[in-house]
Amino acid sequence: MSPLRRIGRLAARTTLALAAAAAVLLANFAVAPADSAHAAGLDGSWACSVPAGYTYDQVQQTRQCSGGSSWTSTVFHLRTPAEGVMSCTPVDGFVYDYVSLGSACAQIGPQAASYRLRTPVDGLTACSVKPGWTYDLVTYTTACSTTSGVTATTYRNRVPVNGLWACWAPTGWTYTATTSTFDCSLYSGVPSTKYLITH
Repeated sequence: MSPLRRIGRLAARTTLALAAAAAVLLANFAVAPADSAHAAGLDGSWACSVPAGYTYDQVQQTRQCSGGSSWTSTVFHLRTPAEGVMSCTPVDGFVYDYVSLGSACAQIGPQAASYRLRTPVDGLTACSVKPGWTYDLVTYTTACSTTSGVTATTYRNRVPVNGLWACWAPTGWTYTATTSTFDCSLYSGVPSTKYLITH
C-alpha cells in the first residue's frame, strides 16, 4: 500500500474517532427536559441531589458524587411524596403526624428526624397544619417530638368555613366572637381563646 493511501486511511479513522468523541461530549452537556426525573422513575434510586417533585428517606456518605476525589459527599435515597412515606424533610402539600429519630436521615451527627407524610384531610390530627387551613384542638404527645421523650403539640386540622370555632383565623379570614377554652392551649392547664371565624 502506498504511503499516500495509508495517510488517507489514518486521516479517515482519526476523523471518525474525533466525531465520536464530540458526540459523547455533547451528550454529557445536553440539558435534560424538566420532567425527565419523573419520566425516568427515580423513586427508590440513589442520587447526588433531590430533583423537584421528590423527597428522600435516607442519606449516605460515599464517593459516588465527589467527582473521583478522595472525600465523600452525601447521596440521597429518592422517594415520591405520598401518604405514609417517611421523609427526611417536611414536604409542601402534605402534613406529617409522626416523627422518628434515627440515623437514616443524619448528615451531621448520629441522629436526625424523619417525618411520616399525610395527605391533609379535614379533622386529621397532625404535627403540622396545612397552609391556609386552621385547627380547632391541640393535644400533647411524644409522637411529634424532635427530642426523645419530650412531648410536642399536635393539631386537629380543619378546613376553614364560616361559623367554625377555631384556634386562630387564617390569612384572609376574620372572627365575630371569641370564647375562653382549653382546646387551643399551647400549655397544659392554661386557658386560651377560640375564634368564631368568618370570611
